[in-house]
Amino acid sequence: MLEKIFGNVKGIFNTITIIDLIISAICVLFGIICFSIQTMNPIVVAVITGLLLIGNGVSSLISYIRRGGIVLFNLNIIFGILLIIVGLVALFLNYHLAIGLGIYLIVVGAQKIFYGIEFKKFNESSWLVTLVIGILFMIIAIILFFTSKDNVVIVTGIALLGYGIINFVNTILLRRRSSYFIA
Repeated sequence: MLEKIFGNVKGIFNTITIIDLIISAICVLFGIICFSIQTMNPIVVAVITGLLLIGNGVSSLISYIRRGGIVLFNLNIIFGILLIIVGLVALFLNYHLAIGLGIYLIVVGAQKIFYGIEFKKFNESSWLVTLVIGILFMIIAIILFFTSKDNVVIVTGIALLGYGIINFVNTILLRRRSSYFIA
């Protein structure tokens, strides 16, 4: 019976982290596109970024609903709702893309900081890395808040590229050390 419960938790954890890796890869790809094609229409960038945010929010809500006892995902309902709201803002108020993406990175940064604190409770050695990643996301967000409309596409590209790479590495580290959180 216990093996069935932990097997289910591992499956949920794997699904959640795979979705996170896919979202990270899409962010890296779109970040490279934005950085490469700086003349891209900011509205197109806002719509695609909004959809990414909504997708990440839905993923957070699913991870909350299907968390299967994984304490790590307890606050994902809050993060998911916030990400969906920020995604909708980016979609419908696309001239405020940098602000929307900055809010997103603050939410994700807060989420990583929370994870870092939770990791420390488990004596997980990667807690400090996760905490620093959260702080880095917050710094990128502050830069976005002060971005002019002329530079919004390139700064969005850099932010998405940075987010995607950092989150990809963080998720890989989490997957490798997941036995601390799900067993």
